[in-house]
Formats: sequence, structure tokens, C-alpha cells
Amino acid sequence: MTLLVGTAASVAMVVVAPRAPARALTWADARAQAQQHAPELAVGAGRGQVAHAEVQVAGALANPTFTVTTARETARLGTGVSVPLPIFGQRGAAVDAARADAQAVGLDREVARNDVRWNASLAWIDTWEATQRARLLAGAAADAQRLASIASERFDAGAAPRLDVVRAGADRVRAEADAASARALVGAAGARLAVWLGSDPQTPPPIEGGPGVPAQLPPLPALLVAVQSHPALTRDHAQGDAAERHVALERRLRLPVINAELTVLQGDPTLADTSGRQRTDVVAGAAFELPILNARGGAIARAQAQGTLAEAEVSLDSAHLRADLVDAFRRTDAAAARARALGGQALPALDEARALTEESYRAGRADLVRVLEAQRALVDARLAELDAVVAWARAFADLERAAGRALDDGGPPRAP
Repeated sequence: MTLLVGTAASVAMVVVAPRAPARALTWADARAQAQQHAPELAVGAGRGQVAHAEVQVAGALANPTFTVTTARETARLGTGVSVPLPIFGQRGAAVDAARADAQAVGLDREVARNDVRWNASLAWIDTWEATQRARLLAGAAADAQRLASIASERFDAGAAPRLDVVRAGADRVRAEADAASARALVGAAGARLAVWLGSDPQTPPPIEGGPGVPAQLPPLPALLVAVQSHPALTRDHAQGDAAERHVALERRLRLPVINAELTVLQGDPTLADTSGRQRTDVVAGAAFELPILNARGGAIARAQAQGTLAEAEVSLDSAHLRADLVDAFRRTDAAAARARALGGQALPALDEARALTEESYRAGRADLVRVLEAQRALVDARLAELDAVVAWARAFADLERAAGRALDDGGPPRAP
């Protein structure tokens, strides 16, 4: 009994033991962690291992064939061995093609890494947006609560009608509902971020800092030049090279594989000498396929078509990447200008207007409707600035994806 009670107490201690709070995750932390723990990268690594194993498969030699025969009239025992000999370069061409495929698969991992950084950035931005929106709406709820208290005080003093109390109370309830809804959405966005971090979506880490968008972007002409080394284009070129290697392989496979054969015949009465002693005979020869009915024309045409397709993919991806780069660059500039205007000019003025209007209402020089309008205008402006900053950060993430590399130089996160 004592043992059971002690065990139950231990279990209870384990259950109620508080968890250590998760470390806050910055923009740079999320991107770095995604580059290490995203499930997509593990899948890419597995494909790379399969491709490298294919090189060994392509270079493997065929096993010899051993035969045993017997006959009633001739040799009582015949043993033979046949060895395929790809002496016309078939094995080397197969290995070259497999290595080219493996190189293309390895470069595809870099494309996946670029996409992982982009997805992790967007997921972090969504979580940061949800966190900031919850904070803004919590502040708006506090303002609504303060205004409701002012209206109640003025009503008790006989300086305001009952309508002000009812109207301010309804606005407070609405603001608190908006804040509660925004708080719930923080966990939803964090769950989407956790997927890219390889962590538990039920306990996503809190967000810290702001999007690490640099104040100055590289010039657009330099980015357009650098896009030619984009991982997607590098992979496309590698796939084109692999297609050429497969064309060479298929042409090489038209040449026959020589099968060297050696047979030893023992106990053949037809080979007995004058004394009746039976001799052993050795038969050597070669066998090979005659490429008459099938010269691998279809296989060669397929490999050539794959090469043409790879060239078309290079042109297609290049056109799309350049267009995406210009589009993201322009959107980044536009969103940055809007965010700076709202944060540097509109918000301070609206905040001052709200404070002045509230003070006028407290002093009885303004009605409640004007205060509510001033508060709503300030909340809308704060949310608009948040939307502009989020659009700025998302456009920057799109710009990085189109450029094929990180553009924040790995520095500390900076709020736009």
C-alpha cells in the first residue's frame, strides 16, 4: 500500500509540475531553426540518398551464370560459366547518367531550402501579426474600459445622459470580444509556424522582436543579374545535363554486351583415345545481342525529349523568377513607404486627437460620439499600420524567394 501511495504521489508530481516557458523566437531564430528541422529537408535528404545509391546500382557488374549439364550419349558432366562483359562503355555511361541525376537531386534540395526559408518567414510573420493584433486590440479594450468609466462618472455626477453609459458599455463589450478573438488566433498562427520548426504545434513558442527586413535593399539591377544563379535555375541546368547523359547512355546501350562463355565437358565417350581413356574437352565462345529488331530508337527519342523539356524549364523558370523578383521588389518599396507614412505621421496625429477629444469629453466640451469616433479612427490606423508592416515583410520574403538567397545578411531582427 505504501508503495502504491508513493507511486501515485510521484505521478501527481509529474503531472502538476510546471513546464519551463518556451524561449521566445525571433525572426532570425525561426529561419535558422527551419533550415535545420523542417520535415521537407529530411525528405530531400532521403531522396539524395536514393539518388546516390542509384550510382552504385548503375556501376554494378552482372553476376556470372554457372550451368551444369549431362547427357546419355556424349559428356556425362558438362560445366560452364558465362560472364557479361560491357566492354563498349555501357557501364561508364550508366554511372555518368546516374551521377548527373544525383547532382540534380542534390541541387533540388537547395530549392527546397529556399522554399523552407520562405515558408518559415511567412509563418513567423503570420504569428507576429496575430500577436501584434492581439496587443493592439487589448489596448483598444483598455481604452474602451476607461471611456466607459468616464461616462459612468459623468452620469453619476449628472453631467451626462444614461445614453452615454449604455453606448460606452456596448463599445467596451465589443472591444473586449475583439481582443479575446485576437488572442485565440495567436495560437492558431503559432501552430502553423511549429510545422516548419519541427516542434509541437500544441505548444508553439512565443514571438519576440519584429520582422528582420533591412532598411536598404540591394538595387534591382543587381538582383536581376544575381537571379541567374538561383537554385531553381541551377537545378534546371543540372537536369538538362543529366538528360544529355541519358541520351549518351541510350546510344551506348545500342552496342551489344559480350557474354564470354567457357564450358568444360567430362566423360564424353566420343572423345576417347585409342586406349579407351576418355578426355576432357574445353569449349570457349562468346554470345551477344544483334540490334536488328530494336535499336533503342524510342529510348533515345525519349531521352532527347527530356533534354528539350529541361531547356524549356530553364526558360520558363527564368522568366517567372525575373517577373516575381520585379513584382516583389516593387511591392516591398510600396509597402515600406505606406508603413513609414502611417507610423511616422498619421498615428501620432490621431493619437493626439484621441487624447484631446477624450479630455474634452471629460470636461464636458465634447459629446461621446466624437470620442468613440476618435478612438475607432486610432484603432483603425494602428491596424492599418500593422497591415502595412505585414505587407512589407511578406513582400520582402517573396523577394528573397525570387532572389534565391537570404537578403537580411543574417543580422538581428529589426522592426520595420
